[in-house]
Amino acid sequence: MNAENMENIPSCTRCNGIVFSPNASYCQTCGLYLGHKVNSFLDNSSLGRNNWWIWVVFTATFVVIWQIIGSLPLVGFCGILNVVELGSYTCDMETFIVTGNSKVPNFLLMHFSFVIGAGGFYILLKALHHKNILQVLTERIQFDYKRSFFALSIFFILAGLSLLANIITDPSGLKFRGDGSDLLVIALIALIFVPIQSGLEEAFFRGYLLQGFSLLIKSRTAILILTSMIFASLHLFNPEPWSYGLLPYLFAVFSVGMFMGLITLMDGGIELAVGIHIANNLWVHLILGLEDSVIPSSSLFIALNQDLDFISTIIPSLIQYALLTSIFAIKYKWFGKVGQYPSS
Repeated sequence: MNAENMENIPSCTRCNGIVFSPNASYCQTCGLYLGHKVNSFLDNSSLGRNNWWIWVVFTATFVVIWQIIGSLPLVGFCGILNVVELGSYTCDMETFIVTGNSKVPNFLLMHFSFVIGAGGFYILLKALHHKNILQVLTERIQFDYKRSFFALSIFFILAGLSLLANIITDPSGLKFRGDGSDLLVIALIALIFVPIQSGLEEAFFRGYLLQGFSLLIKSRTAILILTSMIFASLHLFNPEPWSYGLLPYLFAVFSVGMFMGLITLMDGGIELAVGIHIANNLWVHLILGLEDSVIPSSSLFIALNQDLDFISTIIPSLIQYALLTSIFAIKYKWFGKVGQYPSS
């Protein structure tokens, strides 16, 4: 490369490192924010400290806090049950699921990991990245709770209509449980902890990881696919894929990740994805659950255990995602934003 070409290559004002792409939002050497013509959600990734090792240390430490330290209350309670008799409650030390007269203790303890994980996420983001939590959640000046509530409401309407259709056309696929007292307590717990659970998962997968990979990968399609694959692979540790069919279940979770990532990029924040995630989890815990679930609850109905298949399960879900995307696109005028972003 001759001297004339070297003079035309932009460099970082802090470390004088070469900025190879004119579209780069940050310096890959020192992490300095360089600015961007479009103030997009992904552009927030350039704020704060962005050295590659910080992203690695953050991710590894956060997973340990969330999955290992966060599970200690449940593990400790299981240890107590193996020493002290507490009513009818027992705990399987392989699955760490507490069983007994009520599902409430297990439901509560399994959600503690998300509270601990959320605290760790916030502290690590400040300490390592020097980022404001809002920068990972949205490109707006404040989190738009109205968007989340709108998404939650639309999901419940569509899910309610779908359940009604199933009751009318094929009631044999459902079992009414109606454990009123247990369900009431779980509902109160769920209203407090499910938003934390859903918010944490969306902040990490559709916020932190989407932004992180955008620093390395220019194609938005590739970023969506990669983060959705990670999201789906982590669900292999749940009992559902081994009870309902591995490939269909993984494809279903992968499609959820793609849908959530798409609406996050189109809307410039995770608000809609958080609303959908909260609604889905509340629906599964309180209205229509599964026989084999990672977090057992006392939902009104149980979908009887049967293998997933693409025609009866996956295709209706894809239609629902397309409908939700269309509703959001019309309400929030996404079509006018498409020209701002690269086609990839």
